[in-house]
Amino acid sequence: MTSGDTNDKTVALLKANNYFGMTEDQITIVQQGIGVPALYDNDAHIALVDDDPFDIQMKPHGHGDIHALLYSHGVAKAWSGQGIKWTVFFQDTNGLAFHTLALSLGVSSKMGLIMNSITCPRKAKQAIGAITKLSKGDQERTINVEYNQLDPLLRATGYPDGDVNDDTGFSPFPGNINQLLFRLDDYVTVLERTKGVMPEFVNPKYKDAEKTIFKKPTRLECMMQDFPTVLEGTETAKVGFTSLASELCFSPVKNATSDGVALQKGGTHPGVAATGEADQNAAARRILRSIGCNVEEGFDATFSGINIVSGPDCVLKPSFAACTNEVKKKFPNPSSVKISWKSSLVLSGDGLIIESLDLDGALIVECEDGASGVIRDLTVKNRGWVKVSDEKSDNEVIRMRGYHINKLETERIVFKKDGSIEGNYPSVVKAAEPEPAIVKPGPISAAYSVTVNVEEPKFEPLEPVAPKSEPTPRLEPASVTEQKRVPVPLPEPVAVPAQLPEPASLPGLKQESTISKHTQESTKEAPQSIICPAQESRPHMECKPTAVETPTDLSKPAPSESKESDQLCGGCTIL
Repeated sequence: MTSGDTNDKTVALLKANNYFGMTEDQITIVQQGIGVPALYDNDAHIALVDDDPFDIQMKPHGHGDIHALLYSHGVAKAWSGQGIKWTVFFQDTNGLAFHTLALSLGVSSKMGLIMNSITCPRKAKQAIGAITKLSKGDQERTINVEYNQLDPLLRATGYPDGDVNDDTGFSPFPGNINQLLFRLDDYVTVLERTKGVMPEFVNPKYKDAEKTIFKKPTRLECMMQDFPTVLEGTETAKVGFTSLASELCFSPVKNATSDGVALQKGGTHPGVAATGEADQNAAARRILRSIGCNVEEGFDATFSGINIVSGPDCVLKPSFAACTNEVKKKFPNPSSVKISWKSSLVLSGDGLIIESLDLDGALIVECEDGASGVIRDLTVKNRGWVKVSDEKSDNEVIRMRGYHINKLETERIVFKKDGSIEGNYPSVVKAAEPEPAIVKPGPISAAYSVTVNVEEPKFEPLEPVAPKSEPTPRLEPASVTEQKRVPVPLPEPVAVPAQLPEPASLPGLKQESTISKHTQESTKEAPQSIICPAQESRPHMECKPTAVETPTDLSKPAPSESKESDQLCGGCTIL
């Protein structure tokens, strides 16, 4: 639904972005009329256009018009006729609206709800509506009450303190984020009866504490969440709500930056562009950590007076995964995925799987429709992307957000439908020098490791010797079942010739050497072999740096499947 002010820009935005992956016929736009007369004071005087004293200033009637428009244009009825069973209403200012959609759909289906409101914990007097149960005689309704009406309503009905936090630190009335889920057949039935008309109210914003001067003209409006007011009989019992953590479902972008600064200083979420984007990235990090991925936390940053946590920035596009359950399937081995604090990761494509990844920089991975691709044993280290303060940009979006992104270096991999791969994968991605402009607070260190897995010598059982008096016991082969990580101290650095003779081979001794890619880069000028002294009772071992096509995290023991196939009993780590 658009208004006269937003329709043309909305259509242009959709076309410029190729309808965000949808086809044009998937999108239906219904437009509100010219609106209702604006009012400029508490006496409801009609506001005139500033430069035309004979023209009335008009304003949109509110998002409650969506119900009447879906009825009058026959949209809801047509959807029902196509076999669609559910309809979701969401505010376009809330970028987190879809993370919890699948979960909420399950709640609605299980409980047989006509209407399900998605909510989050709410602080007392916080400026968002609250879900309440209102009773009058034998009638009850689960319905939203606007924040500016809730406190006086409570004080007038036996709650002298009004809207206050309970022992949980939150108001007992959860916050309505205006993400609504309807069972479509029941919804159409109610529209046919009511034509989608909702009750109206006025909600002015005041300049002064006495509440006599409006910040700007207001208007009569209606809200889509007031739908329960038109339900009848047993319909009213089929209204419920689902409460979820706000970090995953609610981060509005609706306030001016200056207002957001004041709100944040008062301990309230600022609701501005910078926090909207930061919270979107934070939700993705939270989801990845919840399934077992190793995702570091970024650092505190301030842009245009708004404090955010910057990085790592993770974008999981809907074509990659639309809900948490799908994310789990996309990361079958999450403990093998590591994302550093300064990283930026963008993933798209239904056929993409991330098995193992070590990211310290910027990486974009795309999988074309009909293609499939697996990221396995990939290490990426580059300068990545950085946020640069920018309050005077010609681009309105950047100016509102307070920064632009400087893409210093990016690794991009594309899995093509024809089976080819665009980018450096699976070849080595070279490490770049770290970008000095960004330094995370606190010490940052790096360690390089080489893992050497050594098989214990096997001993054949000895045949018994015929005794002269007492029998000699039979010697059984030793059983080695426990994996051991034995730290091997390095000696003081010594000069090593570039060419060393090959050591004598030891029967029964099997060596496996693996070296990480960034270590490989750093050893190009080093001697060609490294002799590591072991105990005197055992011969020296030689470890040669070799090219590795599938690098792994060598700070950990080798995977169990490698040990089974190679019959390795353990190993040691050289730091």
